[in-house]
Amino acid sequence: MSRSSVARPLTPRPLASRVTAALVAAVALTSCGFVNTDDERSAGAVTAYVNTEQNTGLAPLVEAYRQATGAGVDVSSANTDELNQQIRVQLTSGTAADVIRVSPGYSSPVAAGVLGAEGQIADLSDAEWAGQLSPDTRALAGVGGRVMALPVARNAIVMAYNRDVFANAGLTPPTTWSQLLTACRTLRDAGVTPIAAPFQGGIYLQYWVYALAATLVYAPQPDIDAQMAAGATSFSTDARWNEVFARFAELNESGCFSDGMLGLPPDQGQQSVATGGSAMLLTVSGGLPALHGYHEAGAQAFDVFALPATDDTTQTHVPVAPDFLAVNAAAKDPAAARAFLDFLARPENVAAYANAMGVLPGLAVDVEIDSTVLTPVLPYVEEGRTTAYANYLWPNGDVQQTLLQSGQEWLHGAIDTATLLGRMDADYAKGTP
Repeated sequence: MSRSSVARPLTPRPLASRVTAALVAAVALTSCGFVNTDDERSAGAVTAYVNTEQNTGLAPLVEAYRQATGAGVDVSSANTDELNQQIRVQLTSGTAADVIRVSPGYSSPVAAGVLGAEGQIADLSDAEWAGQLSPDTRALAGVGGRVMALPVARNAIVMAYNRDVFANAGLTPPTTWSQLLTACRTLRDAGVTPIAAPFQGGIYLQYWVYALAATLVYAPQPDIDAQMAAGATSFSTDARWNEVFARFAELNESGCFSDGMLGLPPDQGQQSVATGGSAMLLTVSGGLPALHGYHEAGAQAFDVFALPATDDTTQTHVPVAPDFLAVNAAAKDPAAARAFLDFLARPENVAAYANAMGVLPGLAVDVEIDSTVLTPVLPYVEEGRTTAYANYLWPNGDVQQTLLQSGQEWLHGAIDTATLLGRMDADYAKGTP
């Protein structure tokens, strides 16, 4: 199966990218867990449980839905790690929201393929928008050819950087691996942490693996998943997978990352880049509005570039991921839950979400992109130099969890690369649940 995740070519208009007042208000409301502005949860309203990034993008659309239909949507949110743990418990106990955020493919215990196979989420194959999924997104949206989730957007993993910090250090965005290492040394010499590394919990740690693997593993061998599934290769025996961790280790050993990185939470990592204590942060594009919110100049204070992994600029690929919402199979009002997803799938709302969040449209519909947040990486999308996140077609979520947990041990020096990859191989061998 091709790993390319290419959408219809996008041509952004040259407008400044800023988070709107509505979205700034939504970020503030995130701290209390709801984007619904009513003092009490609306009687009979659809309930939704999403991650904090989706919460920001959905806020104005929830209000637009209420104005258009008179129906309420009560949205609660949590960071992705906490949300994934809670959704599984809630589904088992019958307390899950009507609409839930699910991961792509088989990438976690709450992924579309896993929950679809278990019958925990509703089959949405007959929705009008189901025909507007690109083939690569459709492959990750369910199980057995059925569409079980709506992609509200597609996130790219990008390196965000503080423009003033780079300018003060006389730097331009590196386009090769050697340039990245040189930039790290220059920034360290200037008393700045080169790369904020908020690796507490492992969520941001995995972004490095997927971004390096996009160029080093999947670009030269796009059929690697089929090879691994057939037993022809493995994490341990594949030279390119070993190179991913060698590059990652090289950055660590070169002093590129934050001191105390394993105890640094995501919000502190973002704040460090915003205040100039750190220069860069590898993040998903859906998290950029939160980063922008920490600086009075908003998006104007930052820019992004694609993470290089070699010294050949033509080899660089960008990881791209669909961000899904699904309907709980035990939803109190399945029709109302589906109606909300249908509303989100309207072209004007697909565009509104993408522009507000600085992400790629989730559906292959004709939308106009105003945001310039991702302009530096759009050429990679247009040229087909993208791959899905590496974990999406791993056969179970245990592989990813081992990467998150044992990856921290590896960075701490408690285990070596062979041990880490061996543990991932053991989980991969368990197959699909």
